[in-house]
Amino acid sequence: MLVSEWVTGTPLATVIRTGTTAERDHAGHRLAEFHFSAPARSGRLHADPHPGNFLILPDGRLGVLDFGACARLPGGIPRPLGVMTRLALDGRSAELLDLLRNEHFIRPGTTLEASDVLGYLSPFTDPLRSERFHFTRRWLQKQAGRVGDTRGQDFRTGRSLNLPPQFLLIHRVTAGATGILCQLDAHVAVRAIVERWQPGFTDA
Repeated sequence: MLVSEWVTGTPLATVIRTGTTAERDHAGHRLAEFHFSAPARSGRLHADPHPGNFLILPDGRLGVLDFGACARLPGGIPRPLGVMTRLALDGRSAELLDLLRNEHFIRPGTTLEASDVLGYLSPFTDPLRSERFHFTRRWLQKQAGRVGDTRGQDFRTGRSLNLPPQFLLIHRVTAGATGILCQLDAHVAVRAIVERWQPGFTDA
């Protein structure tokens, strides 16, 4: 049985095009909060993040459309991802490498230096290094250029890493949500959101 409801609000695409700084920041906060909290609160991850699927409702809440693609996460976002994020943020390269091997992010028989793995992953934790982070297209382009530069070490390290199937959809959704935050050009206190909702981040 299909149940639907008409929802009225300001499309996120409109906020991206014409929103004020305050409106962009508010939308970014709501989107980040939804991405990290929904798995813990509902056991599911909305798996189709693009501006057309989100609205800002008249009361300021985030309206979410199209739940045709969802991932079941009964325990919230898996704890190993929170631990990895924290280890990368703190520069604990040896522990990070060990965890990646144990969780099968590194193919058997592959030799990697802990410092190279940290160098590859650490910049992705930039949004968590301060109380508020400014998500910009320029920052996102810098990350894409860094890992896509075939002449660089980060490219070679990335080619040696493996994304286990159980983490594939989470990675895609996180990348999609981050892309929207950068389109919004939003300032978001994302660290507090991650501390509250990402298992493993505060007790790694």
